Amino acid sequence: MGIPKVKIAWFGKHFGEEPPLAGNKNQGAGGIFFSGCNLRCVFCQNFQISQEGIGKEYSVGELAKMMIDLQTQGAINVDLVTPTIWWKQIKEAIPLAREQGLKIPIVWNSNAYENTEILKEMKGLIDIYLPDFKYADDEIGFRYSGIRKYSEIATKAILEMLDQVGNFDTEQGRGVIVRHLVLPNNLENSFAILDSLSKIDKNIFMSLMSQYFPMHKAENFPEINRALTDEEFDKVYDKLVDLGFKNGWVQDKESQQVMIPNFNKSDPFN
Repeated sequence: MGIPKVKIAWFGKHFGEEPPLAGNKNQGAGGIFFSGCNLRCVFCQNFQISQEGIGKEYSVGELAKMMIDLQTQGAINVDLVTPTIWWKQIKEAIPLAREQGLKIPIVWNSNAYENTEILKEMKGLIDIYLPDFKYADDEIGFRYSGIRKYSEIATKAILEMLDQVGNFDTEQGRGVIVRHLVLPNNLENSFAILDSLSKIDKNIFMSLMSQYFPMHKAENFPEINRALTDEEFDKVYDKLVDLGFKNGWVQDKESQQVMIPNFNKSDPFN
């Protein structure tokens, strides 16, 4: 019996990633949005995909062809969104796609709640790791995502990612970019994440995101049942700068654009 099919909700070019991952208006990231997720975030913005299972089944061969099609469309990478639970199929599809002429980088766009043994299976296949480090406070991780020991597992995963591909290199288009979505009324969690990452490497590329908006089941959690304020986001941004991080991007809360490197908040990326 062959490897089971993989379930995918949508694939195509999209432009909502960091500048080096989205390219210009004629390029875009080659997004493949996988159905299902190993977290159950109460505020998930894609809950129809991650938790309600919207999608269609594809064979490994069809997944490989999808990657080739995205390259043909002009995408500058294959952006695997929430890939973790489908790693076996992805591991088979990437070499198959490369045999068929795939040359663009592969992005592993995940929630950082990763088994390092799975990541080791992907070594040599992934060019860019894009983990979203969500929680330093494990009680919050359980409250909002229903999982245990998030901070420990995510930290080990990010260390493994860095060991495989290193810090992001804008010229080579390879390496690790760590995202963090700031949650309202949870600034201490954000501060602790930045403290933790600063002890790993202050040269790590950070992407600080302000796009939080209450979705899905957030209404059942009063403390996060509102949008993030400018004041909250600015406090986390100030912590980022104070800790000495120098590489990455900061999302503009009003326009949802992504800022240029070195956290310049006065010159939005267009």
